[in-house]
Amino acid sequence: MNFIYDIVLNFNKEYYNFFEWNRKDNIINIKKIPFFMVDNETFLTMKYDQVTVSTAFVDMIKDKTFTYSKYKVGPSCLLTNGKEVIGVLFNERGMLVKRSSLLLDEEDEVLEEMDSDSVYKIDIVKIKKVKPSNINRMEREKKEFLIKYINKENSEINLKYLFYDYFERDEDNINSIKEILIKEIKNNWNEKFNKFYETVKIFNKIKS
Repeated sequence: MNFIYDIVLNFNKEYYNFFEWNRKDNIINIKKIPFFMVDNETFLTMKYDQVTVSTAFVDMIKDKTFTYSKYKVGPSCLLTNGKEVIGVLFNERGMLVKRSSLLLDEEDEVLEEMDSDSVYKIDIVKIKKVKPSNINRMEREKKEFLIKYINKENSEINLKYLFYDYFERDEDNINSIKEILIKEIKNNWNEKFNKFYETVKIFNKIKS
């Protein structure tokens, strides 16, 4: 088993490029972590899809990642297809639960350590394909925030205002307002929602 030393990782449920990291993230200083070269299909599956690997693979990488602090990382490793590198974190049952990109200079260092003649075949027992999102992290988090707000909001005045402000028409049925707005947010995200988002944040401040 090969190892990589002295890198930082930022595990999240979704894959984020390093330039989408923010100060609130839990950046982990990794002292040592296992490293595998895989074929491109496996790499893309691990990067985007819902994946479960064999418990044998989990047992092999378990307790092999070390940090510079007391923070303990679960079964994890780095994977590369020869062009990119990602960090992946599994639970004890083999489900891939979090992913991390690498800083650009550290990714380059990992790629220099790669042995292209040693492709490892990970035993994947379950895959659910996920269509890669075409929106960035900030937009995704805004969508999640707005959907959560609309689902919980009980103020008819606020909901009717938001509906009219976006669609420029009236709607009196609150259930319809919620259903239509959430559907629009999920399926037709556009620049108008930036203003919508700012208005919702104001409503939240007033409420608190």
